[in-house]
Amino acid sequence: MTQTHASSSLLFALRQRLYRLWAAIARPIFRSLPIATPEVLSGDQSLDSAIARLAESGYRRPVVITDNVFVTLPVFGRLIDALERYQLTYSVFSDIVPDPDFTLIEAGISHCRQHQFDSVIAIGGGSSIDATKVINGCAHNQINPRKIVGLLKLRKKGAFFVAIPTTAGTGSEATAAAVITDEQSHQKKVVVSLSVVPDLAVLDASLMMGLPPAITAATGMDALTHAMESYLSRFATAETDAMNLASIKRIFTYLPRAFSQGQHDVEARQEMALASHQAGVTFTRTSVGWVHAIAHQLGARYGVPHGLANAMVLPHVLAFYLPFASARMAQMADAIGIEGDSDQHKAEALVNAVTELCQTLAITPELTMLKEADLESMSDNIISETYRSPYPVPGYFDSQGQLQQFLRGMMA
Repeated sequence: MTQTHASSSLLFALRQRLYRLWAAIARPIFRSLPIATPEVLSGDQSLDSAIARLAESGYRRPVVITDNVFVTLPVFGRLIDALERYQLTYSVFSDIVPDPDFTLIEAGISHCRQHQFDSVIAIGGGSSIDATKVINGCAHNQINPRKIVGLLKLRKKGAFFVAIPTTAGTGSEATAAAVITDEQSHQKKVVVSLSVVPDLAVLDASLMMGLPPAITAATGMDALTHAMESYLSRFATAETDAMNLASIKRIFTYLPRAFSQGQHDVEARQEMALASHQAGVTFTRTSVGWVHAIAHQLGARYGVPHGLANAMVLPHVLAFYLPFASARMAQMADAIGIEGDSDQHKAEALVNAVTELCQTLAITPELTMLKEADLESMSDNIISETYRSPYPVPGYFDSQGQLQQFLRGMMA
């Protein structure tokens, strides 16, 4: 072993030891911290009920935040009709794009201030809701969005916040986190604050009926990743366990239906909306793990949509966890009716079940976009994100080289 290699190994071991100490300190805090959750309006006509609630509460000047595709869809017209019916003086900011960056956030902040807003309505996918979390808090409190990256740096709530997800996957309407891209470093930055949780969440399956199968699949696998990483988290509680097992069962039952017949299956859409929301509630407390750390790199470097990235990575990380978490994985297997004569066999069958679900959804869990030249910097960013957050993962890589080899194993 060369002196340089030995020094690198010692540094890696030190980083991991410090991370484990940080995670151990954070565990009782995360498990007992009061977590805000939004009031939920669910089912048919819940969008109309949310606008009625907004008007009845005295809010008159909402800003609607969404993307420029969603504003062309018929379901957006339903929202506008409701706003006009209640005579609200609204404005629309429709510049949200996937993986929004700080330049876009700053434009949204300026738009809200110019409208003299008193409330915000985020409607769309996770990018629209995440962006609104940061836009709202910063516009209302006159804060530079680049200064709130990290843990609990935004301490003041924004204006009244209605979140209307139109996909069943991110759970962003329930979480205390937002992911924004730094356009200079091309890295994803995470804002974690209890003050960004929406006040009101609308789970209306009728808004999701027109989702294409590919988006249904990717966002549904995003929800499954949230539930599984939350269940395997060292910060998990009895309450989050129960919610996560219920979400995992729902997703295995209803996601194939939503994928294959989502334009007609209202029950599947509503059940997926509930599963996504509950997984969002749970991972707010428990955090996530290696799947998300890797997926964030795929999004930042190669533009892979977050849900799809999670789907491609999840089976591989579950296989990596087998030596560390077979008992917990067996419990997830039990929830979806997998039988086996030992925890190890059931855990292995769970990995196969997730791979088969990906195949049913026309997702191939291979990272063909990865480039060998990127692996060193990627692996460093993955480890840094996992250790700093902290992500309370059940198993660890022995070295950065082992992580790089793991990434190579997903390439073909």
